Amino acid sequence: MLDAFVLVVDDNPETLNLLTNVLEVEGIKVKTANSVFHALETLHNGGERPALIITDLLMPQTTGWDFLKHLRSEAGLQSLPVIVVTGAEPGEGEALADLVLQKPVDPIQIAAAVRGMLLKRAANS
Repeated sequence: MLDAFVLVVDDNPETLNLLTNVLEVEGIKVKTANSVFHALETLHNGGERPALIITDLLMPQTTGWDFLKHLRSEAGLQSLPVIVVTGAEPGEGEALADLVLQKPVDPIQIAAAVRGMLLKRAANS
C-alpha cells in the first residue's frame, strides 16, 4: 500500500496542501496536479501509475467531469479508483467516481476512505 502514490487534482492550493498533509501523515505518497492538464501529463509520462486519484470537479479550462470521462474511457486508466472531493453538486460525477465527498472534507474521513481503497486494491492485485 505504501509503495503506491495517490494523485490529487485540484486548482486550489489550500486543498492540495490539506489533502497532501493528511495523506502523508498516513504514510501515503502523494503527487499533486493543479489542473486536469497537469494530471493527464502525470498519467501519460510513462512513469508509475497512481493507485488512486482524488479530484475536484470545478476547475478552470477542463473540468473534473471531463477528467472523469477521460479516465473511464481510456484503456489502462479505467480501473483506477477515483474519489471526488467537491463543493459542487456531483451529478454525473457520482456515476463515474468510486466515492464522492463534499467540501469541506473531513481529514479523518478522507484518510479512512483512501486507506480502505488502497487496501482493497492491494488485496485484489
